Formats: sequence, structure tokens, C-alpha cells
Amino acid sequence: MSSLPLALRAPDPRIATRPVKISDTESLRVHCWPNRKFMAVYSVVSRAARSTAQERGLGLVITSAEGLAIGFGQYSVWPACAEISDLVVSESHRGQGLGTTLIQALLQHALQRGITTFEIGVALDNPRAAALYRRLGFADSHTVLLHLDRGPERVQFLRLSAEAPAART
Repeated sequence: MSSLPLALRAPDPRIATRPVKISDTESLRVHCWPNRKFMAVYSVVSRAARSTAQERGLGLVITSAEGLAIGFGQYSVWPACAEISDLVVSESHRGQGLGTTLIQALLQHALQRGITTFEIGVALDNPRAAALYRRLGFADSHTVLLHLDRGPERVQFLRLSAEAPAART
């Protein structure tokens, strides 16, 4: 059994990811964020596209067999780490490994760029996501009060550190 945290292992090759496109906005709104307005989702997607273009991060989607965007996640590079954010999987596709695959694919991309410390936040009222992040190898780091869609919320941040890619065996 590998001692490598699950988040740092290769993603499931049967689940294809690709960089997000602006044209994915409506599909993501319908399938992943049905309660958000189009412009709110467009803002997330365009921020991910800018980060990718500036080599300051990456936004990925998972699509269904029909080509619909059913999952999304991104990472942004900060001075101390890469932050994974906006992770979402269509409600009807949860529990199938898509969130795990998104995180693994994002971390693999960041590792290839020499980033070895990762952080992800989760609202305290989302224990299912927190359990996933811990199962993947993230550990509780700190809690902050953030103003999110529903107003002020306490968010638990979890961290994961990896060896430099060249040092791994």
C-alpha cells in the first residue's frame, strides 16, 4: 500500500478532465450551480481562464458523455501555497470519484510546476466535503470567517504538503 496521500496520486484515467472554457459557463450554471446567476458563474470561469493564461493557476472541468460540464475546480497560486477553490460536482454525479479526480488532476498540474503546498477551504456546514479532503490527505490548518454567497460563514482551511517532484520516488 502506498504511503502517498490519495490527493497526490494520479487521477483515475477513466475520468477525463480538460481546461475550463468560457463556453462552459452555462452548462456549469445549470448542472453544478443551479442557484447562482449566470454572471456569478461567468466570473468564476473567467477568473480561472485568466489564471491559466497568466500561468498563476488552472481551472478544470469534467464533462459527461454528452459533453455537459458536470464538475469544476481550480487552483490559484499564492506566495505560500496553491489554493484549490470552487470545487463542485453536479449533485446527480456525486459519490462517483469526480471530486477526487478533480483534486488529483489539479495537484498533478501544480506539482509539475514545482508547487508543493496546497490549501483548500470548506464551509463548516459542509461535513461531506471536509471528510473527502481529510480522506485525500489534507489536515486541518485554520478557521476563518469569510463573507460568502450566504453571508458570513466560518470556513475550515486544510493543508497538504508534498515532496518536490524531483525528489519523489
